[in-house]
Amino acid sequence: MAGTRNADGRAAAAATAELLRGLLTGRAAYRVRWERELRRSPGPLSASAVARVLALHLWDSGERPDTEQDLARRLKDRVHRALGGEFLSRETLEWFIAAFRMNGPDAMALRTRWSGAAQAGPAGQAGAGAGGGAVTDTLRMPQYLPVRQRHRTVSVFERHRIGRDGAPERHRTTRAVMACEDGVSSFPCRLPPGAVDVTVLRGARVGDRLDFPGSTPVVELAFPAPLATGQIASLEYEVVYAPLREPVTEYRRVAHARADNVDLVVEFPPSRRPARVWWTVWDHHRDGTVLGETPVAVSSEGSVHRFVPALEHAAAGFRWTW
Repeated sequence: MAGTRNADGRAAAAATAELLRGLLTGRAAYRVRWERELRRSPGPLSASAVARVLALHLWDSGERPDTEQDLARRLKDRVHRALGGEFLSRETLEWFIAAFRMNGPDAMALRTRWSGAAQAGPAGQAGAGAGGGAVTDTLRMPQYLPVRQRHRTVSVFERHRIGRDGAPERHRTTRAVMACEDGVSSFPCRLPPGAVDVTVLRGARVGDRLDFPGSTPVVELAFPAPLATGQIASLEYEVVYAPLREPVTEYRRVAHARADNVDLVVEFPPSRRPARVWWTVWDHHRDGTVLGETPVAVSSEGSVHRFVPALEHAAAGFRWTW
């Protein structure tokens, strides 16, 4: 069975790479970005040029310091393996989507194909920390929703960064949402406890801030145009937390309506690595009872990662000890 899963994973990874190559060469808006970085005459898709596009994005977004002048060279092998279908991590895929400013349908198509690869368990390191089935119906009671949900999340990638004080520092989300009715003009971003601001990186603009009794504030992230039923929008935003707060020992993701293709990463700084980490499922959006947990190893880069194909009426995430 393991050989069958690996074969399926390789096929799905190859399919994702095939679509990615097609988009980068067939969409003029994407092609012109890497052609600008060519150091020779235009020709076939250049891994070096694509790596330079990714490096520029990582410098501009602050994910890598601009002092890393050799970043494009170091990314070239990763890009070559991704475009060749050898290995394409979720992080790398999101770099492609953000660096080339891909539209919602293209981004969703890539994420859907990649999700097939993750669920099948790609050969080698692709399956590390990414397995597991859907998590559904763990909440013993629904959480209060101050704003009616008019969308469904079809793909979400969340990167939760812990600061040197052991408290959340920032949280970046890349999300594709589908309208469940006509006229969906915004996504309601509910600020987590301790968050002080939200910045939209692409796909929307910051709208009204709404305050409700018994809830943290909700910030409306307005789309460029209202969505019709079934239409998909892709957006990326970042939440910033107040500094100098108490250390935390968990990151919990709650879904009420179904959220598909959920990818969660928690990053720890070198000076504050946890002693132990578990992938955990709870019966409440806060506190509550642990229903199950599995030990998770922290990567050499100081992060933990989990992909689940779906999260619905459930609370799941990471718990750790310092």
